[in-house]
Amino acid sequence: MTEKRLRIRSEAQEEINSAFEYYLQRNPTVADAFLTQIEIALKQIVAHPNFHPPYTKNSRRNILEKFPYSVIFREKEETILVVAVAHAKRRFGYWLSRI
Repeated sequence: MTEKRLRIRSEAQEEINSAFEYYLQRNPTVADAFLTQIEIALKQIVAHPNFHPPYTKNSRRNILEKFPYSVIFREKEETILVVAVAHAKRRFGYWLSRI
């Protein structure tokens, strides 16, 4: 079985970039750890998308271990689409129109 191609919506990439910049201003080591956690989450999602529980009708999520963020994604026939990298305190569902 071949792995599906990973796509990250531009809005989700901007959320990653914004969080990284936030952490970078406070502590570069923490910023690097954030990117490492994102990379781990994306690898887990691609390798085992169905391991992650359904979150909404059309999405699943991977909760980062050390940061208050979730990677929200949708599995399609040939791709996995990351629709949001959502902070736990942000309004639920702000990203629903991206699905």
